[in-house]
Amino acid sequence: QRHPVTSGRAFAAPLVSAMMRGLVLLAAFGTAAAAEASKERPVMKVVRLLQDMSKELQRDLDDDKAVHEQLACWCKTNDREKTAAIEAGDQKVTALEAFLGEAKAKMDELKTKRDETLDEVNRDEAALQQASTLRMKDNKVFHGEQMNLIEAIKALDQALVVLGKHNTGLAQVKQIAQQLQHAQVFDLARKTSPVPASDMLALRTFLLKAQGATSFLQVPGFQSYSPQSSQIFGVLGQMKEDFEKDLAEAEAKEKKDAEDFAELKAAKKDEIGAGRKLVAELDQQIAELKEKHAQAFKELEDTKEQLDIDRTFLANLKKKCAASDEEFDQRVKDRLEEISAVEDTIKILNDDAAFESFDKTVNSFVQTSSSSDAQERLRRATAVLVRAAAATGTPELGLLASRAQLDAFSKVKEEIDKMVVQLKKQQEDEIAHRDWCIEELNTNKHDTEEGYDTKAALETKIADLEKTIEYLTKEIDATTQAVAEMQEQMKRASETREAENADFQQTVADQRLTQMILAKALKRMQQVYYLIQAPGGPHIETSGTHTDPGNGPAAFKDNAAKHAGGSRVVGLIQEVIADSKKTEDEAIRSEQDGQSAYENFMIDSNRAITTYSEKLANMKGSLAQSNEDHALAKKDHKATMTHLSELNDESGNLHKSCDFIKDTFDARQAARTAEIDALVEAKGILSGMK
Repeated sequence: QRHPVTSGRAFAAPLVSAMMRGLVLLAAFGTAAAAEASKERPVMKVVRLLQDMSKELQRDLDDDKAVHEQLACWCKTNDREKTAAIEAGDQKVTALEAFLGEAKAKMDELKTKRDETLDEVNRDEAALQQASTLRMKDNKVFHGEQMNLIEAIKALDQALVVLGKHNTGLAQVKQIAQQLQHAQVFDLARKTSPVPASDMLALRTFLLKAQGATSFLQVPGFQSYSPQSSQIFGVLGQMKEDFEKDLAEAEAKEKKDAEDFAELKAAKKDEIGAGRKLVAELDQQIAELKEKHAQAFKELEDTKEQLDIDRTFLANLKKKCAASDEEFDQRVKDRLEEISAVEDTIKILNDDAAFESFDKTVNSFVQTSSSSDAQERLRRATAVLVRAAAATGTPELGLLASRAQLDAFSKVKEEIDKMVVQLKKQQEDEIAHRDWCIEELNTNKHDTEEGYDTKAALETKIADLEKTIEYLTKEIDATTQAVAEMQEQMKRASETREAENADFQQTVADQRLTQMILAKALKRMQQVYYLIQAPGGPHIETSGTHTDPGNGPAAFKDNAAKHAGGSRVVGLIQEVIADSKKTEDEAIRSEQDGQSAYENFMIDSNRAITTYSEKLANMKGSLAQSNEDHALAKKDHKATMTHLSELNDESGNLHKSCDFIKDTFDARQAARTAEIDALVEAKGILSGMK
C-alpha cells in the first residue's frame, strides 16, 4: 500500500535528477552572468537556456515512457495472474460445493444403512436368545419325559418278569403294583399310549386294589394261578412296547431338534458377526467421510475468502493502472506541448530578422542600463537566490537565479510565486507522508503483535488436540481390543458349552446304556434269585378255603437249594443302577446350571458389547472432530505464519520507504522553509524592498 501523495514520485524523481545535472551549470552561469553580460548577447543566453530545457524535457519524456513500460508490464502480469487465480478459484468452489453435497448424501445413506444393520443385529441376537431359551426349555421337558418313560419301562419290565413266573407270590404282586404306581405308568399310558379304555380300566382297578389285597382273590385278574395269562399281563406288555417306541421317537426328535438348533445357532452367529463387522466398517467410513466433509467445508470458506481478496485486488489494480495510464497520457501531452513551445521559441529567437532587431533594441538596452536601479535589484535578487541554492542544494533556485538575469521582473516574480506554492505543497505532502508512515508502522506493529498472540494460541490448541487425538486413539484401540477379547471369550464359552453339552449327552447316554445293561443283568438274576430277597425261602402263598387255610406268607430257607451269594449280586447290581441314576441326575442338574450360567454370560457379554460399541462410535466421532479441528488449526497456524511473514515484509518495505523521511524530516522541513524564505526575500527585492 502506498500513500497517494507519493503516487507521482516515479515520474517526478527522474525529472528532478535531470534538472539537477542541468541546473548546476545554469547556477554557475548565473553567478558569472553579470561579468559576461557585456560580451554575450542576452538573447543568445535565452536561446541556449531554451535548448538545454528542450533536452531536459526530452529526457523527462523518455524517462516517463520507461516508467510507463514498467508499470504496464506490472499491470499486465498481475492482471493475468489474478484473473487466472479467480477462474481457478471459481472452478474449485464449484467442485467443493458438489463434493459437499455428495458427501452429505453419502453420509446420510451410510447412517441409514448402519442403523438398519444394527437393528438387524439386535433382532438376530434377540431371536438367538429366544431360540436358546426355548431350546433349553424343550430339552428340560424332554429330559423329564425321558426319565419318566425310562422309569416306567423299567417298572413294566420288572412287573412282566415277576408276573411271567408261575410261582409269583401276593407280596410280589403288591410290590409290582406299588412300583407301577410310583412310576406313574397309568398316567403316562393315558397321555401317550393308545390303550383301549377297557384295558385302562383294568389297569387302574389292578393298581388300586392290588396294594391293599390280602389274597389273590382280591386282585383283579389274579383269581387263577396263571398270572401270565391274565388281562393285566397283556396290558403291561403292550404298554412297555408303546413306551419303548415313544422313548425312541422322543430321543430321535430331541437329537434332530438339537442338530437343527446347532445349525440355526451357527448361522445366526455368522449373521451377527457379519453384521457387527459391517457396523464397525460403516462407522469408520462415516468418520472418515465426516472428516473429509469438514476439511472440504473449511477449504471452501478459505477459497471464497481468497476469491474476495483476489477480486478486490484485481479491481484496485485496474483502477490504479487506469489512473497510471491517464497520468502518463497527460504527462506525455504536457511534455510534447512544452517541447513544441520551446522549439518554436528557439526558431523565433534564432531568426536573422529577430537578431537584427535585437541588436538595435535589447542588446543596446542592456549595455546602456547596466548601472540602473533595476539592474541593481536584479543583481541583489540573483545573489539571494544563488546563496539559497548553494545553501539548500536546490537546483530550481539556481535555475531561477539565471532566469532572473534574463527575464523581466514580472516573469521572475511569477516563477518565484510558483516555486513558493510548489515548496509549500511539498511541505504539506511530506508531512502527510510522515504521518502516513507513522500510522502504517503502528498498524503493522499492532497487527504483528496480534498475529504472534494468535500463533501462540493456535500452537497451544494444536498441542491440546494432539494429546486428545493420542488419548482417543489409545482408548479406541483398547476398547476395540476389549470387544475383540469379549467376542473371543463368547466364542470360547460357546465352544466350551457345546463341549460340556456333548459330554452331558455322552454321560447320559453312557449311564442309560449302563442302566439298560444292568437292568437286563438284574432281570436275569432275578429270574433265579429274586425270591431270595424276601425273608425265608422260596414260597408260594395260596388262598385259604373253608377247610384249608392255605400256605402261609413265608417259608423257611432251604440252604441246599440255591447259593445265597446270588442275592448279594442282585443287591450290588441294584446299588450300581442307583449310583448310575444318581450320576445321571447330577449330570442333568449340572447341565441345567451350566446352560443357565452360559445364557447369563452371553446376555451380559452382548450387553457389554453393545455398550462398548456405542462408546466406540462416540469416541470415533470425537476423534474425527478432533482430527478436523487439528487440521483446521494447522491450516490457521500456517496462514498466521504466512500473514506474519507478510507483515514482516511490509514492515521492511515501510522502513525502507519511511525511515529516511522520518530521520531527515526536520532537516528537510527546515531547508524547504529556508528556500521559501529566500524566494520571498528575492521577490521582495525585485519588488523594490530594501
